[in-house]
Parts: sequence; structure tokens; C-alpha cells
Amino acid sequence: MKIIDASGPIYDGMWSYGPPFPDFKLVELENPDWVDFSAFSQAFEGFCMFTGTYIDGPAHALGLKKGPAVHTVPIEKIFGVDAYVLKFNLDELGLEGNHPFITLQDIKKAEKELIPDGSNIIFATGWGTHWSKPDFLTHDWFMKKDAVEYIVAKKPFILGMDTPSIDNVDNEQGVWDLIYNNNIYITAPMVNIEKITNFKVKLYICPIKILNTTGLPCRIIITED
Repeated sequence: MKIIDASGPIYDGMWSYGPPFPDFKLVELENPDWVDFSAFSQAFEGFCMFTGTYIDGPAHALGLKKGPAVHTVPIEKIFGVDAYVLKFNLDELGLEGNHPFITLQDIKKAEKELIPDGSNIIFATGWGTHWSKPDFLTHDWFMKKDAVEYIVAKKPFILGMDTPSIDNVDNEQGVWDLIYNNNIYITAPMVNIEKITNFKVKLYICPIKILNTTGLPCRIIITED
């Protein structure tokens, strides 16, 4: 069995989406005065729901009064579930400004067989290799609206991807409403998923159990036989 760690590392100086989202900072804590041994500990300043790889869902767009908090997602819906992998070559994609984009035609070409309705889908391009590069947020790929409409019609529960934004942040098309209004969860940005060789894999998502949030940082593991 092949095991792939699809969650990106968290460290000082890493990328962030910018205000109001904070920059992550690892801080060394002083030794507690109530222990008689040396205790080396750290605090995570600037840690938020979008630190590193995360999962978010409808509540991110609709609010917690209209969408469920992420901690309420049944673990059996996100742990050890089947997922289909669509792989793309960034060099073969179209370009809009600095951003490569995936079209409906690209998706149909990447489908090795018809993905059943209700399936979890992962989009792999290799963009996760840019995680620590300065262009990670400025030259990331996005998905054209016709491609999103095609995917949403399949009624997936989870969409996983190695881009930090499924829409073009420089020229938004309105795809977020399409996704969140159809009760779809997103896990992003993922890393190492270009290493997947199978069309069908097992997906394991482990969010931190913080209550009443619209998204959560998580560890994501993928296995393939």
C-alpha cells in the first residue's frame, strides 16, 4: 500500500491569505514555574482556520446559522472514504493573466472513466510543489465556471485540490456560490497529490476538533493499493 501525506507543512514565514487572516508564528514559551524539570514548549500565534491545509464547507459562505460547523461532519464521511483523482499538466492548461485554468474539456479528458454521482474528487496538478515559493498565491491555478458546474452536478461531498483558490482571485466568476450552496466541502491546498498513480484512492481527513467553526486545519492522508 502506498501512503501519501497530502497536508502542507506549517512554519514561520509560510504563506497566508493576508488580512484579516494572520501570519503564523511559532513562539518558544518560558519554563512553567510549577514544574521542577525543564519543559520545552511552543505556542502557535496567528493560527487560524486557513493555516496550512484545511477543510471548509457551506457555513464558510452561509454562516453557522445556515450551514453546519465543520466539527459536526460525521467522521465516516471524511475518513477512509473513496475518492477519484483527476490529474492535469499545468504546462498544457490555458492561462488567464498569471493563473492557469482548468476547463470542462480538461476535466473530461482527465476522467479515465465516468466518475459516479456523489463521489469525492481530487484535482492534482503538482502545484503543491510551490508551497514554499513566492508565487504560490499569485500564480495558482483555478477552475473555469463550466468545469465547476460539471463537477457540482455530480453532487460530490468533498472536493480536494492543490491550489489555494478554486476561483481566479483576480477575476472571480462566482463559483463559490455554486459549491457551497450545494453542500460541498473543500479540502485545500493539498501537497504531494501529483504522486498519486491510481484513479481511485482512499482519502483520510483529520480536522482539528475545534468547535463551532466554518473551517478547520487538518491532516490529510491518501492511500492507494
